[in-house]
Amino acid sequence: MKHVVFAHRKLSFGGGERVLLEQVAALADLPVRVSVLFRKEPEKRDIEAELRERNPNVAEVLHLPGAVGAFRWLWRTRPDLLVLCNHKGVQRALPWLARCGLRIPCVLTLHEHYERHLRKYRGVRNLVDRWICTYDFTAAVRTHLGQAPCSIIHPLYPRVEVALVDADARRAARRALGVPEDGVVVGYAGQMDARKATSDVIRFAARLNKQLATPIHLLLAGREDPGYAQEIRAALEGEHMVDHCTRTGPLKDLTPAFTALDLYVMTSRNEGFFPIALIEALERGVPVLAPTVGGIGTVLQDGEGGFLLRKPDDRGPVPEPLLAAAAARLAPLLAGAEAWEAQRAKAHAFGTSLTRDYDAAARFREAVAPWL
Repeated sequence: MKHVVFAHRKLSFGGGERVLLEQVAALADLPVRVSVLFRKEPEKRDIEAELRERNPNVAEVLHLPGAVGAFRWLWRTRPDLLVLCNHKGVQRALPWLARCGLRIPCVLTLHEHYERHLRKYRGVRNLVDRWICTYDFTAAVRTHLGQAPCSIIHPLYPRVEVALVDADARRAARRALGVPEDGVVVGYAGQMDARKATSDVIRFAARLNKQLATPIHLLLAGREDPGYAQEIRAALEGEHMVDHCTRTGPLKDLTPAFTALDLYVMTSRNEGFFPIALIEALERGVPVLAPTVGGIGTVLQDGEGGFLLRKPDDRGPVPEPLLAAAAARLAPLLAGAEAWEAQRAKAHAFGTSLTRDYDAAARFREAVAPWL
């Protein structure tokens, strides 16, 4: 039986971890033994149970953060294939293993095209047999990492079809969350931290609030990073949105939060291909406002159930003029019931079509087939 090792950053919930999960699941029907190594947050094994459930051949899930431990483990186990994504210990061990005569076939998953992201892999670029890019940034890979083959595999996975949310479902979700049933509700659902830049969601909501005749309500649903919570509080106070905001904290199920919204707002400093949260909103018929970072601008069609913040970089916050312009653009649409219902229908059609005919699992199996 072949042995495949997946080496990843962490196992807590996130977009990159969803890619890991689906890659492992893609091998479930093959006679392949699977090991999963991770380096951060040993107490957070959020996806371990699903990893084992979706692939019964997962033999072990190990917290193995350092280069020395990774070297020893890989030297002893000598896997047939390594699928690597941002595990620094394994990355540092690979060149030493090669110097000692052990060259492990390696497929490396890349989520972002930014040079600072690609630069992390320069130390192993000559030991990588194939790059997997979550959208087409082959030119950047060629520039910064070399000529190994690239497979473009969008992280779009089959989903249970979701119905377009109607007014009754929206009101019920709002009641359950303690959000006003009437009026415009905008917001964000998901992890909140500095990279997600949730304070910019608040700033946008404040500018939109000034554009509409009746006050809006802001919904922030999900886990707030403890180190970032003070910035969220400061933004709410500074923008005078404290009395117009509901913060739910962590939720086991974010479905009611997506259902309650009229507009889903994402202001991340950077992202990978196309965040699952955007799909969660769109497929329910919730239009989205999102920045042109990662692959978002290559997929989302501006004005067709989604609206783009043409953010100039992947490091800083969304510039103030972009937030103000987006608020001025969206306010008339949100104020007109017919216009916004048309956007809802477009969002639902687009969100459900994204994953309908795309078989990412088959593409992954094809990418790794030479070593299995």
